[in-house]
Amino acid sequence: MTYAEAVDFLSSLVDFERLGFHRHFAETVGLDSARRLMSLLGDPHLAVPAVHIAGTKGKGSTAAMVERILREAGYRVGLFTSPHLVSFHERVRVSGEPIGQEDVAGLVARIRPALEQVRQEADLTPCTFFETYFALAALHFLAAGVDIAVYETGLGGRLDATNLLAPAVAAVTTIGYDHMYILGDTLDAIAREKAHIAKPCTPLVVASNQSPKARQAIEQVAAATLAEVAPTPQVRRQAPTVKGKVGPDGTWTPPRDRLHVQTGPLTGEYDTALVGEHQAVNAAVAIGILEQLLATGYTIEPMHVAEGLGKVRWPGRLDVRACRPWLVFDCAHNGQSAGALARAIPEYLDYDRPTIVVGMSGDKDIAAFAAALAPLGARVILTRAAIDRALPAEEVASSAGGLWDGAEQIADVGQACQRALESAGEEGAVCITGSFYVVGEAMQGLGIEP
Repeated sequence: MTYAEAVDFLSSLVDFERLGFHRHFAETVGLDSARRLMSLLGDPHLAVPAVHIAGTKGKGSTAAMVERILREAGYRVGLFTSPHLVSFHERVRVSGEPIGQEDVAGLVARIRPALEQVRQEADLTPCTFFETYFALAALHFLAAGVDIAVYETGLGGRLDATNLLAPAVAAVTTIGYDHMYILGDTLDAIAREKAHIAKPCTPLVVASNQSPKARQAIEQVAAATLAEVAPTPQVRRQAPTVKGKVGPDGTWTPPRDRLHVQTGPLTGEYDTALVGEHQAVNAAVAIGILEQLLATGYTIEPMHVAEGLGKVRWPGRLDVRACRPWLVFDCAHNGQSAGALARAIPEYLDYDRPTIVVGMSGDKDIAAFAAALAPLGARVILTRAAIDRALPAEEVASSAGGLWDGAEQIADVGQACQRALESAGEEGAVCITGSFYVVGEAMQGLGIEP
């Protein structure tokens, strides 16, 4: 199989991320097909020690922190995340390197007969793109000889293909409102879906900023599954130690936070490249995961934490890529993450009035998102990503509770970004947000590698 044939085949699979998660998703999708696929492939996901991370916000950033610190500790690490920004190769990495074309082609050729067998079995539904890529990742990590793999869940946790893992450590990051028509319309219902990644006799690290109801729901699921709720270290954020600034020669210094880890074996002061109060919460979960690995025999020292947090990058999360004007990418797509973004931009950057380019999907609470960004007083340009579930700009405007009635509307993401940059001025700031797909298309259009 050639790489082009592999891409065509992967593109032929059902992809709910792009099509949208229908209201009866949980009634039609389960783990049986993915379990059968992995069994036919020899259960590669069980052959490598794993860390499994779920949550509404911060699970990708937490996974990136854990992966980078483990690499600094000398381990060969696999990383599985979703969705991607520009290329699906981003989802599967070994020692920071995305999977290559030859590996994709070879693994798809290997997986395809098993997928066909699953398709032919009467009591199973065909495997989706996500399930297939999870299998591809597990096979790649096994072949690459990784010491440990870090997996981020896709949607939820209970019905996510990654829930077939038997991890050494599991974690639940911040629970918030997202995908409510699938996961539930209360924080405790959403938390239960996410917490079902808990496994018997396996430590479960939980973000410290959960609402009381979410925390209670997570602890109830953990108790029912005989999982061990592990302590999360106390982390105090000092911000910002360095604010993003432009030097006389046009170069810029990226912002930095200092984290004070106050409890546990990895106590210390660490500067981190992932900034914001929300990232301090994620760092606490990441360090909690590492402490559990430390207790099982992994060698992780404070200097590895310092190096890892200083070097970690996670594209599309308060991701500053240019100055004069500032160009910021952020994949915020609900009210909670938009609020964190609105607080972070003025804290880390000096600028005149900002311009925000926004595109959103139909399953999001657009009014809450718009309200959370309102304190920025930004000029808004509305656009639309080239996926089925993205809303036209005029529908985004009409769903924003009147806050974006006068916003400029430019359907093409690339053109919307160019318009924002041209009108911002050298002292301005442009932030592109609302959707992974808008951020990804903007990066492509502007020639920026994720």
